[in-house]
Amino acid sequence: MSYKNISHSNQSFNLTKSIINQQIGIKLSSSSQSITKRKSKLLFIIDYQYIDWRKYFKDKKIFADYDIHIEQAEFKEINLSAYSNNGILININIYRNGIHIVRSFRPDFVLVRQYVKDANEDWINIILGMQYGAVPSVNTMRALYNFRDKPWVFAELLRIQRRLGVEQFPLINQAYYPNYRKMFVSPPFPSVIKIGQAHQGLGKIIINNHYDYHELTSLIEMSKCYSTIEPFIYGQCDIYIQKIGHNYKAFKRKSLSDNWKANIGSVVIEQIELTERYRLWIDEVSQIFGGLDICAVEIVQSHDGQEFIIDVNDCTMQLVGETYEDDYQSIAKLIIHKMEIYCRPNQELTTVTRISSFDELKEIAQNKPFHDFSNENIQQTSHTIHTDDTFSNLKKAFNEFFSNMLS
Repeated sequence: MSYKNISHSNQSFNLTKSIINQQIGIKLSSSSQSITKRKSKLLFIIDYQYIDWRKYFKDKKIFADYDIHIEQAEFKEINLSAYSNNGILININIYRNGIHIVRSFRPDFVLVRQYVKDANEDWINIILGMQYGAVPSVNTMRALYNFRDKPWVFAELLRIQRRLGVEQFPLINQAYYPNYRKMFVSPPFPSVIKIGQAHQGLGKIIINNHYDYHELTSLIEMSKCYSTIEPFIYGQCDIYIQKIGHNYKAFKRKSLSDNWKANIGSVVIEQIELTERYRLWIDEVSQIFGGLDICAVEIVQSHDGQEFIIDVNDCTMQLVGETYEDDYQSIAKLIIHKMEIYCRPNQELTTVTRISSFDELKEIAQNKPFHDFSNENIQQTSHTIHTDDTFSNLKKAFNEFFSNMLS
């Protein structure tokens, strides 16, 4: 690559910037704040906008005198670039209260609370970029990637069952089909068919006879999705077990609308005792894929008292019951604790290790230095419509990248 080509690229970049600024052509007030003028670490939270995470981190500090600066966006509002020698640069393009806001920044830590893949959305490319940029997160990017498809997760649960036994870890029986062509043998009825990757009761249907079954296989052919089949359990309630750090809770969930999906329609949710059996199940699940800091187990309880594990969720799990505000606070405390491990100032990277428990955190903290995923060298700018600083950061990143290539 020649210097002439780089100069030409810079000119093209400036021209693009000029055109975009001319196209915007809207004057709104702008406000800027420099993160470089004070000690701070930047926490990026991926979640829906109806949850305002800033209130849970208000006035919170790490390392005694470091502020926690919050940026929040949904997956659809995010873009990024990641470099092997310069980390990651996040760009967000959001609308809040009728105001168009554009920002660019380098996060020190990431919390993901939005589904990575759902019925009509797949944001795995964003997860790949964050893994590429070695951004520490809850849960880890590795775990989030592995939760992309439920059959992949169920296969991990089967490994636990083979080790503990069916009695100790009672998974529901399930069959997997990569496509419709192997679904020529009807299952026992009634059964539940789950099509593709979906959440909150979407993508699954109960079938009561072979006529329904063969009609449904034609729809699966059109969808080009994988599917799973499991027996329908006549349940009296669902049990929901959650784990946030070292904070455990168990809930009983019962539908009031006689819907076979207990999370659809009106439901009664009651917090119940966390038995040793429930604790074993959630602890085992929390160790898969290198460890899950936040996870949940869903269980159906039949009318004869038998319990079957039917699903597990990661850090995107729903918070249920009347104590959900306490759960948000627990997540905030967990994130602060993790940031004090992964975001130490003035430390050099030797390893980025998955931390699965607070005890391991203490041990590793004493023995291994960690990388400073610092945003101290980045000018953070918050503004409306005006995009100068965003383009400036992008230009700086590109210049650094191509300069390193030349050297």
